[in-house]
Amino acid sequence: MKAFRPLLALQVALLLVALFTSAACERPPDSTSKPVPADLQQAITLLSRGLEAFDTKKVLAVYADEFTSGTGRSKQGVGEVLRRLRASNVTLAVEKVDVKTIDNTQAEITIYMRLRYNDRFQDIGEGEVVITDVLSHMLRKTDGQWGIYTDKRLATYREGRFGQGSPNVTVELPDRLPTDLEYIITVSVQPERATYYRVSIGNYPEDPGILPAPDIVTMLPEEGKLEARLLPNPQGLSEMVRVTVIAQDSAGRRLGATTISKLVPGKQRTRRLKQPPPSPQAQQDV
Repeated sequence: MKAFRPLLALQVALLLVALFTSAACERPPDSTSKPVPADLQQAITLLSRGLEAFDTKKVLAVYADEFTSGTGRSKQGVGEVLRRLRASNVTLAVEKVDVKTIDNTQAEITIYMRLRYNDRFQDIGEGEVVITDVLSHMLRKTDGQWGIYTDKRLATYREGRFGQGSPNVTVELPDRLPTDLEYIITVSVQPERATYYRVSIGNYPEDPGILPAPDIVTMLPEEGKLEARLLPNPQGLSEMVRVTVIAQDSAGRRLGATTISKLVPGKQRTRRLKQPPPSPQAQQDV
């Protein structure tokens, strides 16, 4: 079942920056008390302004040529994702940047950002999708210039609401991907009178090639809470859990839908993903 356009969902899932929401993510430890060097602050400012404008030249100027993300994506892949987001009319706001650790040659920063875009859920209509994320960037100073050489996603939350009757949904997941053969996910819905809810649940890699079909499709119990068991990926890598809840009346007419995706942190990939070469136009943009 395609609950939203796969292209937009995939582009946002691949975005290698951080998004923030206090309701969805735990706050990281307090920032370092050490003063931030002027050249590092300049790199942070360039990165923040470049991200908000989807300016690939500014953003990639802060990335080292040997960059490999926590999902195996290259510097070239970061630029391609930013170009696709810009073309899809996504808005992006950098809300905060924390400098976590720093010395003369290395630093770690955590960026908090928020993305918004409009999408369409099948025949129910359009609605707004809000995506928040928290990502840690590791920088190294080489030849007098700071550059991001890797990153690590800390948390992700995506919510889309469609139609006048989009349900209020809460999803509970483990803080870390367990080593057991399965893990429990709890979906809770604030029920409305004479309304029935169809729930779809699935998990997939953090950086997927395509968005797969859900593993579970069922009706929500009358008490408004559903517990489901999912099988983690055998490699123990971070993965996303996607929940879709469709509200319908007794005649089966669909009133609204809510989609939620959350990250279950696990291991990070260590090898770079295979990526197609950029088009001549894309090379000119960079």
